[in-house]
Amino acid sequence: MNTLATKYDPKAVENKWYEYWESHGLFKSVPDEREPYTIVIPPPNVTGVLHMGHMLNNTIQDILIRHARMEGKNALWVPGTDHASIATEAKVVKRLAEQGIKKRDLTREQFLEHAWAWTHEHGGIILQQLRKLGASCDWSRTAFTMDDIRSESVLRVFVDLYEKGLIYRGLRMVNWDPKAQTALSNEEVIYHDEKSKLYYLKYYVANDDMTGETGAEGEVVHRDAQGRRYAVVATTRPETIMGDTAMCINPKDPKNQWLRGKRVIVPLVGREIPVIEDHYVDIEFGTGCLKVTPAHDPNDYMLGKTHQLETIDIFNPDATISTESPLYVGMDRVECRKVIAKDLEEAGLMEKVEDY
Repeated sequence: MNTLATKYDPKAVENKWYEYWESHGLFKSVPDEREPYTIVIPPPNVTGVLHMGHMLNNTIQDILIRHARMEGKNALWVPGTDHASIATEAKVVKRLAEQGIKKRDLTREQFLEHAWAWTHEHGGIILQQLRKLGASCDWSRTAFTMDDIRSESVLRVFVDLYEKGLIYRGLRMVNWDPKAQTALSNEEVIYHDEKSKLYYLKYYVANDDMTGETGAEGEVVHRDAQGRRYAVVATTRPETIMGDTAMCINPKDPKNQWLRGKRVIVPLVGREIPVIEDHYVDIEFGTGCLKVTPAHDPNDYMLGKTHQLETIDIFNPDATISTESPLYVGMDRVECRKVIAKDLEEAGLMEKVEDY
């Protein structure tokens, strides 16, 4: 006589029954006369592992698909994995470096071979974990976002949308990784606070007639020893002034009303740019004057679109200064920040520097 165990042992039950379900094809679905019910799994990273979000999400999907089967519907849960190209590439590049191999020394085809080898070696863990959860997927339909069928479908859809005029190419602000030489989605960017400096730069008024010894009530007018007027802009990235195409003030900011309709000169660069007005500018931050560099800040990009400003991209893909800049061409952006801060100070164009 068999006695019922006093404690539940998942190892004795779950593996046995899941193997039975799978070997008997109980999760497979073939189109027939029954009402279809299909779920396509949001594909997890092929080289990753399940986290709590996956657990909750997939448990809910499994409940829905099993309930549909019990209702007599032709239920299909399609499993799949995502290529996670950025994360996978970083892993592959790191392993190649450990072997003394640089990515740039490989052809595209050679690098893809290494990437596929990594995928085959580390991929599939999540799919096995889903089986451990009891997920009732039709495993015969397992898909991968970089397999031939999916890749061909993506190309076909994009070409079709383009030919129909529903998508188009154009300059856009992206998160760019100068090391991997690729764009990143917003979800792939991890922000963190760091100690920086706030540089207060002098933007002299172009063609200044130096009239008006004092500003109107509430206005803050800066003058040098010769009486020339200038506006002060606070920035954490002085190296981007080479891409400035406007200065922006808030139309309700009393201290900067004297700048309305004027043009100012970008320090060191010598380019004249207009003073524009937009409620986006925070009156309380810095001096209330904002340098606008549409190519290198998402908020500046939107201001540039709104006010139809010129866009000057001063960075190469490797984050060195490009030939679009009149100064510091070829210099790395980090080194450029140090050099331009020194040059601005020596030229008398730096009001002050604060920790930020």
